[in-house]
Amino acid sequence: MWKKFSYFFHPDKIDLSFSPFAMRLNGQTLQVMKASDENISDLLVLEQEVYSGRTPWNKFSFKNELQKHTNSIYLVVYEGSTLVAFIGMRMQAQEGHITNIAVKPAYQHQGIGTFLLKLMIDLARKNNAVQMTLEVRTDNEQAKGVYKKLGFEPNFVRRNYYISEHADALSMILKLSDIKKKEIIK
Repeated sequence: MWKKFSYFFHPDKIDLSFSPFAMRLNGQTLQVMKASDENISDLLVLEQEVYSGRTPWNKFSFKNELQKHTNSIYLVVYEGSTLVAFIGMRMQAQEGHITNIAVKPAYQHQGIGTFLLKLMIDLARKNNAVQMTLEVRTDNEQAKGVYKKLGFEPNFVRRNYYISEHADALSMILKLSDIKKKEIIK
C-alpha cells in the first residue's frame, strides 16, 4: 500500500530514459532520439507545416516542456537533417498523457505516428501507467481513426480547447489493462 501511495506522490520514480536508435522505413533511414533545446526551431517549423502556418506551441512552450523535471519526454524523428515527426508525453499519477504529436505531411500514412504512439504506450506501461490520454480536434477524423485503431476511446469533449480557433477537443482514453503488452509492440 505504501509503495502505491509513495509512487502517486513522488513522480521522481518515473523512468523516462530512452536510447536513440535508427530504423529503416520505406527505404529511408530514420533516427529516433530524445528531443532537446537544439530541436526547438525544427519543432516550430514542423508545426507550421502540419498546422497550415500556425504554431500551436511557441518556443517558450516547447522549452518549458523539454525542461520539465523527470515526468516529460519528447521524441524526435529525423531523416538526415530533416525533422519528420515528434511526439511528447507527460507522466502523472500512473497516467501517460500525449501532449503533442505531429508528422510532416510528406511522411504521413507511413506508420510513423502509430509507431511513436506505440513507443510512448510501452514507456508508460514500464512506468506502471494504467491509462493513456490525449486530446484531438473533434473534426480531425484521420487522427481519431489512428487513435481508435490503437484502442483509444472517446472520453469527453473539451469545449473551446483550441482557443485561437474556437474548436473543441475530444479527450480520448486508452485503458492499458484492456490490451496485452504483446499487442503494443507489434
